[in-house]
Amino acid sequence: MTVILTALGLFYMFTAAMVLRRARAEWFLDRALERLSGKPEPDRNRIWYMSSSALVYGGAGLALVLRSGWAVWLLGAGLTFQAVYYALLAPRLRPEEIDPRRWQKAWNAAIVSTAALALAAYGHRIGVLA
Repeated sequence: MTVILTALGLFYMFTAAMVLRRARAEWFLDRALERLSGKPEPDRNRIWYMSSSALVYGGAGLALVLRSGWAVWLLGAGLTFQAVYYALLAPRLRPEEIDPRRWQKAWNAAIVSTAALALAAYGHRIGVLA
């Protein structure tokens, strides 16, 4: 169980680093496009969501690697944050703005996060996470 939780923690830490890298690049591109076109980016909150959720999930990954019970709370916070963001975002989008592949990826991420939360909670219950 320790090996599985450590591998999961390393996965979340690596993924968080990649998401932060992508968010930084998109932030620079969005600023450049705003200056060139003179129009503000319509979904600028997406960058903040990407960055903050990457930090929460990266912290959860670190907690899993360190075998801390905080992993359960951070994974739960990340999943709640994801659910609230998409619950608030979905009603604002027009039908032509909805990309089915993006929403499928979001749904898949929610399923993986839920499984990771359940696994971490089980690890905390049996004493692997202190």
